[in-house]
Amino acid sequence: MANPAAEIPFKLLQLPNELRNSIYSYLDNADVKRLRATCSAMSQDVPLRITRVFLSANSSNINVFMAIGNHETLRHGVTELVWDDARLSTGPEFEVERKSYEAEGWHQDDPVTNNGCPRWFERDCEEDYCYYRGRKMVPPGGIIPLRESWAYYERLLDSQESNIDNNIDIEAFMVGLKCFPSLKRVTITPSTHGTDFNPLYETPMIRDFPVGFKFPRPKAWPAGSISGPAYVLPWIEQDGVPNRCEEIYGYGVAEYRKRWRGYRAATRFLALDQDHHVTELVVGGNEVRTGINCHIFDQPSAAYNDLVNLLQRPGFSYLSLDLLTGSLYTETWSYYKSGLLHDALAKAKDLKHICLRTTTDPYSDAPYHYVVEDLQKVDFPLSTIFPIDQWPQLEHFGVSGFIVDLDDLISLLVSLPPSLRSVELSHLSFTRKGDSYENLLVQMRDSLDWRSRPEQQRPKVHVIATAYDLDDGYVEVDDAVYSFLYQGGESPFEGNGSLIHEGRGGIRRDIFDPEFMAPY
Repeated sequence: MANPAAEIPFKLLQLPNELRNSIYSYLDNADVKRLRATCSAMSQDVPLRITRVFLSANSSNINVFMAIGNHETLRHGVTELVWDDARLSTGPEFEVERKSYEAEGWHQDDPVTNNGCPRWFERDCEEDYCYYRGRKMVPPGGIIPLRESWAYYERLLDSQESNIDNNIDIEAFMVGLKCFPSLKRVTITPSTHGTDFNPLYETPMIRDFPVGFKFPRPKAWPAGSISGPAYVLPWIEQDGVPNRCEEIYGYGVAEYRKRWRGYRAATRFLALDQDHHVTELVVGGNEVRTGINCHIFDQPSAAYNDLVNLLQRPGFSYLSLDLLTGSLYTETWSYYKSGLLHDALAKAKDLKHICLRTTTDPYSDAPYHYVVEDLQKVDFPLSTIFPIDQWPQLEHFGVSGFIVDLDDLISLLVSLPPSLRSVELSHLSFTRKGDSYENLLVQMRDSLDWRSRPEQQRPKVHVIATAYDLDDGYVEVDDAVYSFLYQGGESPFEGNGSLIHEGRGGIRRDIFDPEFMAPY
């Protein structure tokens, strides 16, 4: 094939091949795709680079995953595997929902179109219709008719059920551990589909969707909603202790655990396979108010042992773990007080990055209204959870959704090693009346030695703040916090406790659109 540089008088293509490849190596994947799309010459010259692959129970995702795994060149560039653990809905989630149809004189599967679209599908599509940055999300071509959406959805559903019945996705994961020699990170998340027409990841499955395809948002892990927190049920059934699975969902504990199918399979085979090079685990879900069931840490189980076996592998260095936790008013914090979470984390001797996020939110756990006395019931120190002394190489420490004693948090921050370069302290609640982010930042500035360190060694602090009169997105105040801690600037929370107001240095961000930034 002729060299494109010999045919097209394009400055970039006239550079030596080694120099062009060096330039291309600095581009991220999004820029590589844009450059390849400019013309056929660039498509030939710019090498396709795939660093992330997707897996789920969907056939398109599986087929593309296997095609990359079988490609002798592309498979060597893959460093991250994302397992989309959300699955297409097959009907109402809760028993009370199923009974509500009967109370209205309907059945959930009653057809509402001439091609058999069930009533539950129509209702769930309507209820899932979201507002995004103050407006309904509607694609340019509009939404396709309900009967067309159901026809496409039904094919997806049949394929999903066949793949699950035959464990096709799990077998593909096992193959992937051997096909991708550079694989170092496994991400398991139920948040892939994001909001309507605004996914967290554009997987092959999502790219295949017809324009305007509307369907109930996939989910598998129990999740909180606008009406309140999720039900967080025991992971293991105990003799003599009532379990509400049958009452709430209409099935038992074993079936309940299957809702975390991808997580359980991934951690099982990561623990069993001794030849892979995975040293990083990301378990998402906080974006859609869920995570792995916190009660995995109540008592030893197969799921707990698999996680421990992965964490204790030599070189394991990165853990981001989202936990599904309950309401402040129903929690006993057994999963913290058992010591199992602490013991599991202590096995990761080479850890450099740790971030735990929970879904407990005293401010939005409807229909309750928290009082200070409820927060004071959280009576265990953070050392119950975090074995800081076992992580001498730690570079990042993050917590989100925790209820903390301010002095205890400061003590933990003081104990973090000199290797620390960043900290996340988001969505925190404080046990003592009067404590807030305003107090926290003052104590961090005055109690920690971070200001005296060389500038490049000062830990950067990431804070997501509770914003005044903001219904969508979130506000981060990282730059304002840095200015306050290290440069003598004003506190973004001064006079407002834990609330951020407009014009105080906050930046609006969007969970499902990383490129979106706007002053707040």
